[in-house]
Amino acid sequence: MTDHITLRGVVGTERRQSGENSGTLIAKFRLVSNERRQDPDTGKWADVHSNWYTVSCFRAMATNLLESIHMGDHVVVYGKMQVREYDRKDGTRGFSVDIEAMAMGHDLRFGVSRFERVRGGGSEENIDRRTTHAMQNPGQGEAVEEFPQTGWPSDDPGSEDEAA
Repeated sequence: MTDHITLRGVVGTERRQSGENSGTLIAKFRLVSNERRQDPDTGKWADVHSNWYTVSCFRAMATNLLESIHMGDHVVVYGKMQVREYDRKDGTRGFSVDIEAMAMGHDLRFGVSRFERVRGGGSEENIDRRTTHAMQNPGQGEAVEEFPQTGWPSDDPGSEDEAA
């Protein structure tokens, strides 16, 4: 069974990439999530506990990560979590928590981010045209229906998509 998890933390290591030879680009980094508490006597904040995760992205998301995310950035990651057990060199057992990222972005509590859509072919062309039309013609959602919606469920609970 795969567990899905949402994490908020800081990119704690430089990003690494691999897989160029196999044709599937993979990008990885370590994410640190800190628990902070305020000392009631001094009023100062201190890290009390840190969790470390290995975050992996594949293909287009790996490319976008390498262009967008840097060590020290505050990020939010949603993905599939897997806990792995391994043998250390000293003979003891260790655990690692790996996240296969399905979505990721900057944590806007700590800064400003600018989004730049990566233009692609195929079905994304329809999405791009719909977005452009909606931006140029606000309040005219009906006109967007000229583009097919195959595979896109409606957000309206009373729509025909729900009745089908």
